[in-house]
Amino acid sequence: MVELLVDDIMSKVSDHRAHVLMLKEKGGWRRIIVALGLLEAQAIAFAVRDVKTERPLTHDLFGVFMNEFGITMEYVLINDICDGTFRARLHCVQNNEARDVDARTSDAVALALRAGVPIFIEEELLNRMCVRSENNGAISIPITAADEGTLRAAMENAVKEENYELAMKLKEEIDSRHSSMPEPDNTETK
Repeated sequence: MVELLVDDIMSKVSDHRAHVLMLKEKGGWRRIIVALGLLEAQAIAFAVRDVKTERPLTHDLFGVFMNEFGITMEYVLINDICDGTFRARLHCVQNNEARDVDARTSDAVALALRAGVPIFIEEELLNRMCVRSENNGAISIPITAADEGTLRAAMENAVKEENYELAMKLKEEIDSRHSSMPEPDNTETK
């Protein structure tokens, strides 16, 4: 496992309601990007800036709840990606019994920051999904990390630029996401 730190929270240029969280490898160069909604971005930003509110917000309340019931979160692990969305687990202990709880990565990060616990990622996943910095300051992400709308827009752009090899790779990624869905049952019952 590799420890990650919050690097930045940014608005997506194409949609100011959507945000991205940049997590960087502690002591290294690799980074991953996690898509966020406005409320998740705000929850993480509040934790990073140590903003206190008069009443507890959802992530604060969850921390209070865990404390009240003797649950200790030891760390967060980003352990998978599915259809461009990272998956995370909260590693918690109660009465000397460890449990891993499934969580959205954005919630897991917000909780980890409030609890002061480390955020980890599986080494293989970080190697596969880390972003690359380009010379002009732009970043490139693996196509498996992009949402379907971004993939479709990139595919259309690749076709316009007559980069058919890239367009085909993007189409294959889009198609692979739909091939895992069950086929509809067209049989009639009488």
